[in-house]
Amino acid sequence: MRFDATIPMFALCMTSCVLRTPSFTPSLSAAASSAPSMSSAPAPADEPISDSGVIEAGCTFSGSDIKGEPGSVHPVMCPAGCNKDVTLHGTDVYTSNTPICAAAMHASMISDRGGEVAVVLEPGRPAYRGSKHNGVTSQDWGRYDASYRFQGPRLVQTEPQAVRAPIVLDAGCSFQGSDVHGEPGSLHRVSCPAGCKTDDPRVFGTDTYAGLSRVCNSATHAGLISNEQGGEFTLILGDARPAFRGSKRNGIDSRDWTQDGVSFRLQR
Repeated sequence: MRFDATIPMFALCMTSCVLRTPSFTPSLSAAASSAPSMSSAPAPADEPISDSGVIEAGCTFSGSDIKGEPGSVHPVMCPAGCNKDVTLHGTDVYTSNTPICAAAMHASMISDRGGEVAVVLEPGRPAYRGSKHNGVTSQDWGRYDASYRFQGPRLVQTEPQAVRAPIVLDAGCSFQGSDVHGEPGSLHRVSCPAGCKTDDPRVFGTDTYAGLSRVCNSATHAGLISNEQGGEFTLILGDARPAFRGSKRNGIDSRDWTQDGVSFRLQR
């Protein structure tokens, strides 16, 4: 007789088997991948975020009032009507204690109606040169520890000044170069009558004339006017010269001369 019987598994292992439960311990790589990432957490703000807004400045606001590193750019809005008669130091680059709005007018960045400028902080410099621009006078200065300049195009919104017609000097035949008043390099328009030539034209020099030379005869000698018609030309004042060389031109004999404290040249 055959018997088929099912013997439970645990019965077969009563003496020799050890039953183990399944292990669910994750691997190290899986644990690492499932752990929150430290890099995904927001980093703390170590440096303050600079304010990029426009600084609404008063007329006394200076470069020293702006906080930043050299090279940083700061937009500044200036009001209208700031006083031009204030202390400034520098040209194009200014000491940091210079009022910004007055400096901006000096640098032709704004007019006295105000406006916005871009201020660039700069390191200190060993010297600053003064100048006069747009009715604003800046002064020379020595070493200073910080500076600033302006960035962008020069946009002065002032009305153009009317061009003055040159004043013409109605010279007589005896009018001399030393009778013209001005700085060396200044230009003066002169009109001469006809018939100034005489036996003694009193002209000293060639191209550059001594101050005691008669201007109208000098202009004839230079070929700018004729003795018969006279005419108009420009006289340029010059410095003192140690000597003047004469010559004969256009019917005028000019003579040699020694030192004169005034000289002049002529052009059309």
